Amino acid sequence: MVRDLCMFAGFNEDSRIVWFKITYSKEPGSLSLITDFLEKENAFIKFGHIDNITHDKGEYSIFTELKKDVDIEDLARKIEGLEVVSTVEHGISEFGMIYSVDFPLNVIGVRGVMARALTIVDIIKTLNQSVPHAEGLLTLSGLRGGSHAAKYFKSIMPINDSNFASMLAELYRAVGWGILEIDCDPETYEGKIVVKDSFIADVYGGSDQPVCAFMSGYFAGYLTEYFGKNISVREVSCKATGKSVCEHIISLAPTNTNQEHQLRGEIK
Repeated sequence: MVRDLCMFAGFNEDSRIVWFKITYSKEPGSLSLITDFLEKENAFIKFGHIDNITHDKGEYSIFTELKKDVDIEDLARKIEGLEVVSTVEHGISEFGMIYSVDFPLNVIGVRGVMARALTIVDIIKTLNQSVPHAEGLLTLSGLRGGSHAAKYFKSIMPINDSNFASMLAELYRAVGWGILEIDCDPETYEGKIVVKDSFIADVYGGSDQPVCAFMSGYFAGYLTEYFGKNISVREVSCKATGKSVCEHIISLAPTNTNQEHQLRGEIK
């Protein structure tokens, strides 16, 4: 799947964004055959990217907008049945997280930039090594970022107890930050978030302490804005310390605690 150009575009109740990764034989007219077929199937191509795998084979990754009543599995089988196609992978971007490739880039409502994970982690390391209470500053930065994201989501689409977690998970995957497993009770405001392949922990290297304070803050900001309650999030397990995944504990912040002063909160 092409991810480096996945951004948040918006929400259409009547359609879905579906991606296909099509391996095809590079014969004259192969791509035209594929695109013509998709056009006949009313699959509107939002974005496409071509990779040359070998001299004889290519890989065509596309994001399409399809009506919700389209049988995605059946369409994938039909594409794979084309004479020039060898394999097809596919998936659904449920909340439409792609954006046209313009300059400047737009990421969840504001200008965005693409940066190497190492660049961001170098900034985090510099803060940790040079600034007192760096963890608190990183958490506060995350709080604001997560809050902005939740506000933007609420402004463009319905957000509720059934989708607030999956919406956040899709955002993280789309921008390359990590793969989330979220378990949060909307009645008690307690739960946990497991982050697989955290870009911070993966690039940071070995550490005696958890290093994903920014992510803890981002989760807290997002959940605080959604729930309308001050939420604390604390990283209790980090891949940088040798664990297999990063784990963040969610809890309701103590009464009368200002979000900007709660930092990472306490474990209940």
